[in-house]
Amino acid sequence: MQNTAVLIFANTSKEELRNKPLTNGELLFDSLTDRTLKEVEKTNLTYFHLTEKHQKGDTFGERFTNAVQSIFDAGFEKVISIGNDTPHLKSSHIKAAAEALIQGKTVIGPSLDGGFYLMGIHRTDFDRNAMVNLPWQKSSLYRSIVEHFGKNSFSIFQLPIFNDIDTLRDIQCLSNYIKTLSTSLRLLLASCLYSVHSSIIQVEHLYASISLQRPFNKGSPVLVRI
Repeated sequence: MQNTAVLIFANTSKEELRNKPLTNGELLFDSLTDRTLKEVEKTNLTYFHLTEKHQKGDTFGERFTNAVQSIFDAGFEKVISIGNDTPHLKSSHIKAAAEALIQGKTVIGPSLDGGFYLMGIHRTDFDRNAMVNLPWQKSSLYRSIVEHFGKNSFSIFQLPIFNDIDTLRDIQCLSNYIKTLSTSLRLLLASCLYSVHSSIIQVEHLYASISLQRPFNKGSPVLVRI
């Protein structure tokens, strides 16, 4: 595995908050990054952490593709790219990806939102132009990646489907698997939800007081963006 490297493509917590405005988000993303680094270190693979300070390109697709290219340019033949926002990703999944790459396979770890949390790719299979033009940050990304590698007759090894954290809804979905996470991470996730729930309760009380003054039709609850 000496010619395999892990690319941690993850921004700093402050930059993450610009795109994922969550209460207590900075603490959460710092914790997720720290956890990811520890899991990667367990694999004994060489790794590179590229934040927004090291990324180059105008679009997400360009920045990601350039990051992968930089690892190949450093002399590695295989790259396993991951983010920092998948709480259930473990060193065992990264090791499985490395083994599959040795067997000549392309590796994909699909996420519930239609994207991916892990991609393992060979230098010889890397098509920069095709990679840049994938539908990045769209729900069709995973399907497009599978189609791209499939039409080139690449053998694909798929990891389990996991949920990554982009929105508050993702945190709510994780509550179904909360027991499988560390205590510290559970507390951070709970703090994000608690703040929002408190705000919703305040809105509900305000809505109730208005209802006493003016009749509203019964129907779907009001959607409030926090």
